[in-house]
Amino acid sequence: MRFVSPLLRKVVYPAMHYSGSLKGFVPNDACLVVNYHGVIPPDPYCRHPFLDANLVSSAELRKQLRFLKNNYNVIDAESFRAWLEKRDVLPRRSVLVTCDDGLANNLSEMLPVLQSEGVPCLFFITGESCGERPGVLWYEELYHLLTGGVSETDIHTIFEIDRERFHQHSFQGKWWNCVMNASRLNASARAEKIGLLRSLSKFVSSKLPERWRRMNGEELKMLASSGMRIGAHTMSHPVLAQCSEDEARREVTQSRTDLERLLGDKVWAFAYPFGNPATMGEREVNLAREAGFECAFVNVGGGAVDPSQRFALARTHVTADMSLAEFEAHLSGFHNRLQAAVRG
Repeated sequence: MRFVSPLLRKVVYPAMHYSGSLKGFVPNDACLVVNYHGVIPPDPYCRHPFLDANLVSSAELRKQLRFLKNNYNVIDAESFRAWLEKRDVLPRRSVLVTCDDGLANNLSEMLPVLQSEGVPCLFFITGESCGERPGVLWYEELYHLLTGGVSETDIHTIFEIDRERFHQHSFQGKWWNCVMNASRLNASARAEKIGLLRSLSKFVSSKLPERWRRMNGEELKMLASSGMRIGAHTMSHPVLAQCSEDEARREVTQSRTDLERLLGDKVWAFAYPFGNPATMGEREVNLAREAGFECAFVNVGGGAVDPSQRFALARTHVTADMSLAEFEAHLSGFHNRLQAAVRG
């Protein structure tokens, strides 16, 4: 697939997209789910090539939403819930729009586009956003701090990482090693370690642009009052598979409790942080079910949702570099089918 990917992106997908044939891979009774992570701020913000890879521009978001409205049927979260519970049927080729992480730009940049296009969205928010000053996502701050000239000896010591294996990785690989090890700690111990790293790094986290900030409690209430639906995304967004069982349970359960207390409304949907097979598994599925959620979403897949997989519902993960043709190829499930055929 790696060698044919340029051909797919530049020739095959556009041809199928503009001919309308990709829709043919979507059954009429199918429900699709698309997932965003926020909107890139307008200039003069300087885009980060790695950490901003999951953010789209306002213009791209608008283009994708208009495409969905013109070619599929966009539904709201409550309609999806009723369908999942077999209380109602959906229009043909339905699509649910979701967004993870609760960045402040969800309110400032993304909401105006959603409202002007009349598109509802199910936002998955961390419980820490219920506070007055939720700060930034810890693993994104960690990336920035590691660029600040901290010695590898200090990194080994702080995060208790195997020195020999650590040297073999690229910078992104070293960062991910730190993320995995830090996720094994409870939230307060992790914050303490990152605070120690902050004291050693030349990078000043307080100077991060607005793009990195998460919503606070008041902003979250504003988002909910706009008519958008809120789901839970753990308390602090760790790699759940690396957490102890007690800590993973607290992350999942308390996020729902805190969000419901703040919003005064039931939080029935959950999304796993990172949401791929390397970061969650059967234990996390069981924890989401035990916490009282009615469904839970991963961040991989594409094509029709399988309602029998109620606590591992697939979503099309939108990235910054997706053309509209590639967006539909993933959404329709054609891309996944092609990958499976090549592997098989």
